[in-house]
Amino acid sequence: MSTDNLNSTKQELNDFSGILSSYKTEVWSSFPGIDLYMDQVVTYLEKLLNTFNDDDKNKVITSSMVNNYVKEGYLKRPVNKKYDRVHLVSLYIMSMLKPILPISLIAGSLQNFENEQKYRIFFEEFTTMQDEAFNNVSHKLAAALNQITDDKDYETALRLFALQLTSEANAHRIAAEKILETLNKNNNSAKISDKEKNK
Repeated sequence: MSTDNLNSTKQELNDFSGILSSYKTEVWSSFPGIDLYMDQVVTYLEKLLNTFNDDDKNKVITSSMVNNYVKEGYLKRPVNKKYDRVHLVSLYIMSMLKPILPISLIAGSLQNFENEQKYRIFFEEFTTMQDEAFNNVSHKLAAALNQITDDKDYETALRLFALQLTSEANAHRIAAEKILETLNKNNNSAKISDKEKNK
């Protein structure tokens, strides 16, 4: 790697570390309090979700995705073709996490709330964890950039660091899937048992 490329890489990744550390997940009260039509929903969420997406061709969310989520029962049906704050928050979470987990598992974790207040508390805890995760990765990246002193091995060290992050993410994904699959399976068994008791 040439000196110019090395300096450019260092600067870009240091800047990115700063973006990660200052990133804040959207809070509940920031979501519109009025119901929105589909095109408004997609436009609004695209703006929120495009922080780390540089590819305009691969949309984070589309009207087709939303329709499919409703059709599959992952999202409650809109009233008079309008989507409320709970819809928006659910779509926001699903869109953020779908590169990691199947939509069915994510949606299953968002459908067990008796009322909007409990969902709000859950979402506030989620945003805190999400912001902490970005902040932790930012610190790890900054530390990795500072520790690499040998310019000859800079690229190799960064590639290994990227694979370390990927390995950690994969291990976390596997554990998360198992937890959610187990919870969903046990919840479904409990619902079936309750129905049989009520017959």
